[in-house]
Amino acid sequence: MEHQEEIRRLFKMYLEGKTNASQNTILFHYLNDNKNAEQELSDLMNDTWEQEPATRDDSVEANEGLEQLWTKIDHKKQKTIQRFQLLKYAASLVMICSAVFVYKANQKKQPESAKSIAFITKTTASGEKVKMLLPDSSVVYLGSRSRISWPEHFEKGKVRNVSLEGEAFFEVKHDAASPFIIRSGKMETQVLGTSFNIYAYPEDKIFTVSVRTGKVGVTEKSAGVRKMLSLLTPGMKIAYNKDNGKFRINVGQFNEADSWTNNRFVFHDENLSSILVKLERYYNVHFEVRSSKLKACRFNATFSNININEVMTQLRIMSSGHIKYKISDDKTTIALWGEACE
Repeated sequence: MEHQEEIRRLFKMYLEGKTNASQNTILFHYLNDNKNAEQELSDLMNDTWEQEPATRDDSVEANEGLEQLWTKIDHKKQKTIQRFQLLKYAASLVMICSAVFVYKANQKKQPESAKSIAFITKTTASGEKVKMLLPDSSVVYLGSRSRISWPEHFEKGKVRNVSLEGEAFFEVKHDAASPFIIRSGKMETQVLGTSFNIYAYPEDKIFTVSVRTGKVGVTEKSAGVRKMLSLLTPGMKIAYNKDNGKFRINVGQFNEADSWTNNRFVFHDENLSSILVKLERYYNVHFEVRSSKLKACRFNATFSNININEVMTQLRIMSSGHIKYKISDDKTTIALWGEACE
């Protein structure tokens, strides 16, 4: 009982953003390694639900969330729980239930459909980005040199599976009965309904997930074993090394997650080599770095609605003139040389 109380306490603290790194490690270790975790979490949720004070919350968010919970509960239990009893619980419990539902759905194998469902694939060219609407009305902004696949229709009550190579910003339509999962190599991102950005180019070593709204769960699936990495809330970003499985969590500005969709590129203490890779994709150019020392130059920079010539001018100024460059006549190749940045 004492152990369950501790797990309940850590779980609620995490959803409120109050846990430290050590407490997160304890919680995720328990979720990953305890064979009874699913049942215990289910029991803990029932206890927590019963112990909440009967304070009515009439906010739009609470009512919409509880309406969706009512639909799900009514489908499973019919009239064993009266609707008026649900309305007394706060919107925070809706978020706790959603997080547990994502975890439980992630642990269970989905039954195969009686009939095969065709998948649709969209690929973008260098310098291209597109806005798309998925069958469930979720919105996807697909970045340059990216590829996304999804079923021609999503089945109600089953996981909405999508695969991504490259970068995309998602605005997922909320559906408590159908978790939304994006697979990018070994990394899986699970949500119920929220907005977030995934950067997962196969040729890059680092994959990232940045959350703008809602809560997102990120897991690693390798050799059939699934390991929870972190739960992310607005303003949080995970950087995952796909080669060794290591990752780090950063906290930044949540409104930057989709900045590239508006031609705004933000770099925080990033080396020139990494910056050039991203600029190549979005400006459809090729960089020839003739001095390897330049690759270590680091910048804090924001480029908003400017052409590649203006970007290069700003980089030269920020490097105090150490970076020199020349753009080819057809504007497809940019040569860089110069001294190491101080």
